Amino acid sequence: VVINSNNVAEKTASNLSVSTSQLSSSLNRLSTGSKLSKPSDDAAGLAVTSRFESQFRRLNSSFENIANAMSFTQTQDGYLKTINTALTRMGELSLLAQDATLSDSDRDLYDKEFQQLKDFMARAKTKQFNGVDLFSSNNIEVSIDSSRSAFVIPPVDLNSEPFSFVDGNADDED
Repeated sequence: VVINSNNVAEKTASNLSVSTSQLSSSLNRLSTGSKLSKPSDDAAGLAVTSRFESQFRRLNSSFENIANAMSFTQTQDGYLKTINTALTRMGELSLLAQDATLSDSDRDLYDKEFQQLKDFMARAKTKQFNGVDLFSSNNIEVSIDSSRSAFVIPPVDLNSEPFSFVDGNADDED
């Protein structure tokens, strides 16, 4: 029995298979833009890359937390500016209502505007940002890393004593 074998053809086929595999790996790296397309490419490099990606994602989360805190305080600031305008107008209306030359219907108009501003103030006290009260007596902790490091946004409490006069009316200001 004679067994014919073409050793050269087998070696060529083996080399072609290896070349095709390497070409496939190179094309995969080119298409993904990554040197590491599978763990067997470079296990140590994959571990380092995974650690950096994890740190990068945590850092991005910290930036998002800080951006949300900035948006919160900017929203709070906007409301406080509007509240300041309302309080200024309420003081002005209170003084205008004391004018002896006004008729009762004029005073009623001043009081109506005063009451509307008072209602606005009551509503402003309950405003929220993403479900968090804008104006409360609680500190707001903003986490900035995975070790629970944080900074605190101090409270702005519109229900505290300095703002309690708003529960009265224009006549109480006399």
